[in-house]
Amino acid sequence: MQDEERSSASPGTDSSDDEVCGKQTRLRGCDDKLEAEDDEGYVEYKWKLVKVAKERLQHLITQMKYRVMEGNGECLYEIGVDDSGHPKGLEEDEYQESIRTIRTMADHLSCEVTILCEKIVNTSPEMTCCELLIRKINPSSSLDLRIAVCGNVDSGKSTLTGVLTTGELDNGRGSVRQAVFCHKHEVETGRTSAISRQTLGFDAQGIVQNYTTEGVPHIYTTSQIAEKSSKIVTLFDLAGHERYLKTTVFGMTGYAPDYAAVVVSANNGVQRMTKEHLGLCFAVKIPVFGVITRIDNCPEEVFKNTLATFKSLFRQTGSKKIPYVVKTPEDVLISVKNIQDDKVAPIFCVSNVTGEGLDLLRRFMNLLPSKKDWSAAASENFECLIDKTYSVSGVGTVVSGVVTKGKISTGDHILIGPDYRGGFKSVPLKGIHIRGCPVREVAAGTHASFALKKEKRCSIRKGSVILGKLHPPAITACTSFEASIVILFHSTTIKNNYQPVVHCRTIRQSARVHLEEDEHLRTGEKSTVKFTFAFRPEYLTPGLRLVFRDGSMKGLGTVTKVFPL
Repeated sequence: MQDEERSSASPGTDSSDDEVCGKQTRLRGCDDKLEAEDDEGYVEYKWKLVKVAKERLQHLITQMKYRVMEGNGECLYEIGVDDSGHPKGLEEDEYQESIRTIRTMADHLSCEVTILCEKIVNTSPEMTCCELLIRKINPSSSLDLRIAVCGNVDSGKSTLTGVLTTGELDNGRGSVRQAVFCHKHEVETGRTSAISRQTLGFDAQGIVQNYTTEGVPHIYTTSQIAEKSSKIVTLFDLAGHERYLKTTVFGMTGYAPDYAAVVVSANNGVQRMTKEHLGLCFAVKIPVFGVITRIDNCPEEVFKNTLATFKSLFRQTGSKKIPYVVKTPEDVLISVKNIQDDKVAPIFCVSNVTGEGLDLLRRFMNLLPSKKDWSAAASENFECLIDKTYSVSGVGTVVSGVVTKGKISTGDHILIGPDYRGGFKSVPLKGIHIRGCPVREVAAGTHASFALKKEKRCSIRKGSVILGKLHPPAITACTSFEASIVILFHSTTIKNNYQPVVHCRTIRQSARVHLEEDEHLRTGEKSTVKFTFAFRPEYLTPGLRLVFRDGSMKGLGTVTKVFPL
């Protein structure tokens, strides 16, 4: 077991005016109280665990197993806290024995215990509480978390991603971001135009596995990081320039991120594309946290103005999030518990040159829980959203995407489509890779690559889906669908035959809006309208969220009905 170190707070930040109104996650003082324990979820309260009988221990192990499953491989234990959330605390002997009991329970489940926070709630006698992280040790399927890194151009997104994943600090001129870029023109211009996927691995104790034990940067492959890690955080570096907005929207909708990091430069402040990206996160209901970069060379007055403006974005109508500046490891714990409920928007102030604030950000990413419980989706019929296609020499056609439902194994037959006539083709799976490692099976919640047998790359495109075979087949594509929409902003009015670009998961296609001749929609209005795709059929199901844009984002909605071919 290893206690995580505390990091120093960033100068110039002030979170005294930011009160978290959701669940409290640490004990701020002697009178602080948590919310009552929830029978579901990944958080467990235990006052004390002393002189535990064998039968009782078996029950506690079963209870911990349930909490670990609820957290997709990890959970939190509050020791010294009763079921009502009151921090009673424990004397030293009972406190240490309770910790030993937790270790014994964790050993039975092949888990590691890490102390996140300790708090003395009474001095006479001394009474202590603590919060523990319980995490599976190198599980067969590592915890997989996806974070989209977005924000305005030149805000430091690629540099931040590079610093987090390589362990090297930047020289102030973008030296680290070279490891993140995918194309030559990105290196020459310093601007991201394609989505870059970078891996950050943590072991059971929360130690980053991208670096050597001495903290010296070392180049590991994605598969090497995955082999050593119990939790994998995949960072998607998205484009910030307005010209590449369609690529950013595709990353937000097609890669199914659990969270989004909105990056702002302390010197440049909040820009128009910052607001556009933040609005997109709210539209697709992705929990958001903010990162302010370049605090090392920013005048204090400019920094305060940037921070105040950034906070006001989260308080705006429609989001009603509470901006919370993270200054200490205890603030990290508060943020982790509240961000999943979409009540709090943590803000980190970092420097990619000096490294200030980066430890808090790494700790935060290590503790972030999975947004969705994928275990329920694993029992449904298989579904994978194709986001990329490749032609690999000696292998053939390879496609990759996020598995959203079910399980599939090597050798199984799948249905891939729809084609231009709305049909699906049966194809055998030749192989499956996850993060560069060959596997026999893949389940929901994972981004994987699939080698297809005797299938041409030109017959598959982004927006296609892989589906498991149903008996009898009940899979259809559509060219028209109905959706309940709201107009976010439009300079004039939307009339019949208006044709925006619709984004829904990996689908990105122009569609015509059908309205009555005398019907029109303005900013802020809601309506149920019919869309017709302009070029080819797509696979849609009711309940999916969509956004549509005409240059900038114009509206959002939910699919209510599809009209199959």
